[in-house]
Amino acid sequence: MPQEPKPKSSPKGHLPGLQQVFRHYERRGDGKISVLLLGDCLRAMGANPHESLVQRHVRKLQAASLERVSFELVLGIYFGLGENSGIVDPGQAKGKAEEYICSLRFLDEQGTGFLPAERLRRLLTECGEPLSEEEMEGLLKDRVNDQGLVNYVDLMHAILS
Repeated sequence: MPQEPKPKSSPKGHLPGLQQVFRHYERRGDGKISVLLLGDCLRAMGANPHESLVQRHVRKLQAASLERVSFELVLGIYFGLGENSGIVDPGQAKGKAEEYICSLRFLDEQGTGFLPAERLRRLLTECGEPLSEEEMEGLLKDRVNDQGLVNYVDLMHAILS
Protein backbone atom coordinates (compact mmCIF):
# COMPACT_ATOMS: atom_id res chain seq x y z
CA MET A 1 0.00 0.00 0.00
CA PRO A 2 1.45 3.44 -0.93
CA GLN A 3 2.59 5.67 1.83
CA GLU A 4 0.50 8.77 2.44
CA PRO A 5 2.41 12.00 1.75
CA LYS A 6 3.20 14.37 4.56
CA PRO A 7 1.39 17.72 4.31
CA LYS A 8 3.36 20.86 3.68
CA SER A 9 3.71 23.21 6.61
CA SER A 10 0.71 25.37 7.36
CA PRO A 11 -0.09 28.29 9.60
CA LYS A 12 -0.78 26.76 13.02
CA GLY A 13 -4.02 28.69 13.46
CA HIS A 14 -5.40 27.35 10.18
CA LEU A 15 -5.00 23.64 10.93
CA PRO A 16 -7.76 23.23 13.57
CA GLY A 17 -10.34 24.72 11.20
CA LEU A 18 -9.31 22.29 8.46
CA GLN A 19 -9.51 19.38 10.91
CA GLN A 20 -12.99 20.45 11.94
CA VAL A 21 -14.14 20.53 8.30
CA PHE A 22 -12.61 17.09 7.71
CA ARG A 23 -14.39 15.65 10.78
CA HIS A 24 -17.69 16.82 9.30
CA TYR A 25 -17.15 14.40 6.38
CA GLU A 26 -15.76 11.55 8.51
CA ARG A 27 -18.74 9.33 9.32
CA ARG A 28 -17.42 5.91 10.42
CA GLY A 29 -15.25 6.93 13.34
CA ASP A 30 -12.11 5.61 11.64
CA GLY A 31 -10.56 9.03 11.03
CA LYS A 32 -10.99 8.71 7.26
CA ILE A 33 -13.36 9.89 4.56
CA SER A 34 -14.50 8.24 1.36
CA VAL A 35 -12.43 9.26 -1.67
CA LEU A 36 -15.77 10.13 -3.28
CA LEU A 37 -16.10 13.00 -0.77
CA LEU A 38 -12.64 14.41 -1.52
CA GLY A 39 -13.85 17.27 -3.72
CA ASP A 40 -16.59 18.30 -1.30
CA CYS A 41 -14.16 18.21 1.62
CA LEU A 42 -11.50 20.25 -0.23
CA ARG A 43 -14.11 22.84 -1.21
CA ALA A 44 -15.43 23.05 2.34
CA MET A 45 -11.83 23.64 3.46
CA GLY A 46 -11.77 26.72 1.22
CA ALA A 47 -10.21 25.36 -1.97
CA ASN A 48 -11.99 25.42 -5.29
CA PRO A 49 -10.20 22.92 -7.53
CA HIS A 50 -11.58 22.05 -10.96
CA GLU A 51 -13.62 18.89 -10.90
CA SER A 52 -11.23 17.32 -13.40
CA LEU A 53 -8.35 17.81 -10.93
CA VAL A 54 -10.38 16.24 -8.11
CA GLN A 55 -11.28 13.29 -10.34
CA ARG A 56 -7.60 12.80 -11.22
CA HIS A 57 -6.79 12.54 -7.49
CA VAL A 58 -9.72 10.17 -6.92
CA ARG A 59 -8.61 7.89 -9.78
CA LYS A 60 -5.04 7.78 -8.43
CA LEU A 61 -6.28 6.93 -4.95
CA GLN A 62 -8.61 4.25 -6.23
CA ALA A 63 -5.82 2.83 -8.42
CA ALA A 64 -3.81 2.48 -5.20
CA SER A 65 -6.77 0.57 -3.70
CA LEU A 66 -7.62 3.43 -1.36
CA GLU A 67 -11.35 3.92 -0.88
CA ARG A 68 -10.98 5.95 2.33
CA VAL A 69 -8.33 8.59 3.08
CA SER A 70 -6.96 10.15 6.24
CA PHE A 71 -6.87 13.81 7.21
CA GLU A 72 -3.13 13.86 6.57
CA LEU A 73 -3.58 12.67 3.00
CA VAL A 74 -6.39 15.15 2.33
CA LEU A 75 -4.28 17.92 3.86
CA GLY A 76 -1.38 16.96 1.60
CA ILE A 77 -3.66 17.21 -1.43
CA TYR A 78 -5.11 20.50 -0.14
CA PHE A 79 -1.70 22.14 0.25
CA GLY A 80 -0.43 20.49 -2.93
CA LEU A 81 -3.10 22.20 -5.00
CA GLY A 82 -1.06 25.42 -5.00
CA GLU A 83 -2.17 27.68 -7.82
CA ASN A 84 -4.80 25.13 -8.86
CA SER A 85 -6.62 25.45 -5.54
CA GLY A 86 -8.82 28.38 -6.39
CA ILE A 87 -8.40 29.55 -2.79
CA VAL A 88 -9.21 33.22 -2.79
CA ASP A 89 -7.73 35.41 -0.11
CA PRO A 90 -10.47 37.80 1.09
CA GLY A 91 -8.13 40.66 0.24
CA GLN A 92 -7.90 39.41 -3.35
CA ALA A 93 -11.62 38.70 -3.78
CA LYS A 94 -12.38 42.26 -4.85
CA GLY A 95 -9.67 42.14 -7.52
CA LYS A 96 -10.94 38.77 -8.79
CA ALA A 97 -14.49 40.10 -8.96
CA GLU A 98 -13.27 43.07 -11.01
CA GLU A 99 -11.45 40.73 -13.42
CA TYR A 100 -14.61 38.72 -14.04
CA ILE A 101 -16.73 41.85 -14.32
CA CYS A 102 -14.36 43.27 -16.96
CA SER A 103 -14.65 40.02 -18.91
CA LEU A 104 -18.43 40.08 -18.74
CA ARG A 105 -18.52 43.71 -19.87
CA PHE A 106 -17.37 42.54 -23.31
CA LEU A 107 -20.68 40.68 -23.59
CA ASP A 108 -22.68 43.69 -22.35
CA GLU A 109 -23.06 45.51 -25.67
CA GLN A 110 -25.26 48.29 -24.25
CA GLY A 111 -23.08 48.79 -21.16
CA THR A 112 -26.03 48.42 -18.77
CA GLY A 113 -24.42 46.09 -16.24
CA PHE A 114 -26.99 43.42 -17.10
CA LEU A 115 -26.81 40.30 -19.25
CA PRO A 116 -29.64 38.01 -20.37
CA ALA A 117 -29.99 35.13 -17.91
CA GLU A 118 -30.20 32.65 -20.80
CA ARG A 119 -26.88 33.87 -22.20
CA LEU A 120 -25.22 33.47 -18.80
CA ARG A 121 -26.82 30.06 -18.43
CA ARG A 122 -25.51 28.95 -21.83
CA LEU A 123 -22.00 30.25 -21.08
CA LEU A 124 -21.77 28.66 -17.66
CA THR A 125 -23.27 25.29 -18.59
CA GLU A 126 -21.55 24.79 -21.95
CA CYS A 127 -18.12 26.47 -21.75
CA GLY A 128 -14.96 25.64 -19.81
CA GLU A 129 -15.73 23.46 -16.82
CA PRO A 130 -19.52 23.59 -17.09
CA LEU A 131 -21.88 24.03 -14.18
CA SER A 132 -24.73 21.57 -13.77
CA GLU A 133 -28.31 22.74 -14.21
CA GLU A 134 -28.78 22.52 -10.42
CA GLU A 135 -25.70 24.69 -9.80
CA MET A 136 -26.92 27.16 -12.39
CA GLU A 137 -30.37 27.33 -10.79
CA GLY A 138 -28.82 28.02 -7.39
CA LEU A 139 -26.56 30.69 -8.84
CA LEU A 140 -29.35 32.57 -10.59
CA LYS A 141 -32.01 32.10 -7.92
CA ASP A 142 -33.57 35.49 -7.07
CA ARG A 143 -31.12 37.26 -9.41
CA VAL A 144 -33.15 37.38 -12.66
CA ASN A 145 -35.26 40.52 -13.05
CA ASP A 146 -38.64 40.87 -14.80
CA GLN A 147 -36.92 41.34 -18.17
CA GLY A 148 -34.94 38.11 -17.78
CA LEU A 149 -31.68 39.98 -17.07
CA VAL A 150 -29.03 39.45 -14.41
CA ASN A 151 -26.93 42.21 -12.85
CA TYR A 152 -23.54 40.58 -13.43
CA VAL A 153 -21.71 43.08 -11.22
CA ASP A 154 -23.82 42.12 -8.19
CA LEU A 155 -23.58 38.45 -9.14
CA MET A 156 -19.75 38.48 -9.21
CA HIS A 157 -19.52 40.35 -5.90
CA ALA A 158 -21.96 37.90 -4.29
CA ILE A 159 -20.06 34.86 -5.55
CA LEU A 160 -16.66 36.13 -4.42
CA SER A 161 -17.64 37.66 -1.07
